[in-house]
Amino acid sequence: MLLTYRSFASVIGVVAALVSGIVFVTGVAATAFLIAERSPLRAVIVLALTLVFSMVIALLVPRRDVTLYESDQPSITISQNFVFPTASYVVSTANGTTLAALRRSSFSRLARNRWTILVDGRTMGHAIEESLRRSFTRKFLGKFNRRFEANVLLEYSGLDAGRIIRRGAEADTLEVRGDLIDRRVAIALATLILGSEP
Repeated sequence: MLLTYRSFASVIGVVAALVSGIVFVTGVAATAFLIAERSPLRAVIVLALTLVFSMVIALLVPRRDVTLYESDQPSITISQNFVFPTASYVVSTANGTTLAALRRSSFSRLARNRWTILVDGRTMGHAIEESLRRSFTRKFLGKFNRRFEANVLLEYSGLDAGRIIRRGAEADTLEVRGDLIDRRVAIALATLILGSEP
């Protein structure tokens, strides 16, 4: 099965994430400064404003939808539901049948990128970067040199279901083991990770 799609990564999302991060870090620093200056009321106000502005910036980012095509026919649709505090997507077939929901942890930008796979509202699996060290290396150096990228391990029903390879000779490859996970869900997850993760 050969699937195609148009790139859905956008500079708007990257700029919004950067601005939101700057607002959040600055607000936390100001809160810490006010606590050190023994102004707890002002610290609470600054922290509340920081959270509100970070959320508003994240909400202004347009939601992403992408359709994967087999030949010229739509095959899989990935629709973004939520942007803040966690990115959440619904994977469905061309006729609208929901296959799964994919949710990225709100702490992914700070540590290891971690995705949760939900089927009918139940957590069925996870996709997580191979190590914390590799995750930090990828965040700082991965965009400059592919050898610093971190592979993503797939786990489904508590078992090893495959991996998404982001470095080496097989970079940008999805490797699925056995029939544990619906391959359409694995393809949608790989599309999100390879096509839109910063």
